[in-house]
Amino acid sequence: MALAGLAPGVLERLGSELAAEALMELQYRFPLTATPYCDVADRLGVSVERLLAVLRELREKRILKRVGFYFNYRAARKRGALIAIETSRPNEATRLLLEMLEDVTHSYLRDHPVYNLWVVGKHRDPERIVEAARRAAELYGTGRWLVLWGEKTLRLSVKYDLERGVSRAGPMSKVALRPPRPEDLGYTTALARALRVLPLEPHPYAVIARQFNMSEDEVVAAMKEMLDKGILGDPGAALDGHRLGFIFNGMVTIAPRNMDQLEDLCSWVVDNIEEATHVVKRSATPPGSWRHLCYFMIHAVDEERVKPVLERLSGCPYMDDYMVIKSLEDLLPGVIR
Repeated sequence: MALAGLAPGVLERLGSELAAEALMELQYRFPLTATPYCDVADRLGVSVERLLAVLRELREKRILKRVGFYFNYRAARKRGALIAIETSRPNEATRLLLEMLEDVTHSYLRDHPVYNLWVVGKHRDPERIVEAARRAAELYGTGRWLVLWGEKTLRLSVKYDLERGVSRAGPMSKVALRPPRPEDLGYTTALARALRVLPLEPHPYAVIARQFNMSEDEVVAAMKEMLDKGILGDPGAALDGHRLGFIFNGMVTIAPRNMDQLEDLCSWVVDNIEEATHVVKRSATPPGSWRHLCYFMIHAVDEERVKPVLERLSGCPYMDDYMVIKSLEDLLPGVIR
């Protein structure tokens, strides 16, 4: 795809227009074929060897985190939550949560006036999440904590529009609420997890196939079935936005006019805010401790590009008020999510 132009600073970080074109293709038009890199190279008019060399360089720069699929944690029968803690020792609190929970995928310092550490964690036992939050807050903070449960993820697609300089969700952003387990379809969870990161090779599925004593066609068929059933999602390139120059990272939390309108509110965001990379309907523990239970994320090269997006919220008939909680520091940079 020919790009009209790039947001400020992006070309300097990427090194070439080819890199930008490749990342846009791999984010927004990822081929669901046995040879996705060959197909993208054909579209761009370059050899697959040249494309893969560019992608490997971007991986070395840690701009390209992976090419592959999101693995829906619900397919592993886990519960996910956003944990908020007031702490002066965020690194120690994060380490404790890493020890106590099965998966910790995000840990950010953010500018909320009370809760400065925000961590996404998962575990099969919800009580373990609550206990982890309580212990981290008591050992390394003031004792103040929240657990905001992910009751329903209406969108998950962290992609960056390199022309506009603001995030924009990809075409396959829906998240299944109750996906089957891979084993229910005759596959293994190990195979589903392996598909999160496709090798940078002309035949990436063939490389994975050798690990599981399968054929390339069998792995491609498994990928498509697990994608169709919601075990996998959001195919394509996953990028480190900050290294690309997307330095604004905002968590927008919205309170509904009435709690019975919460899902309508979240659905309105999905329909009207394409720049939202996550849209999640939440509930709170302790009960009643947090009103802003519709959540979305937005990323941009500067705050000015976010203002028109937030202005759209004024047209939402289900909103009472909202907060933008800005990220200050990523405590787990480079984590595969």
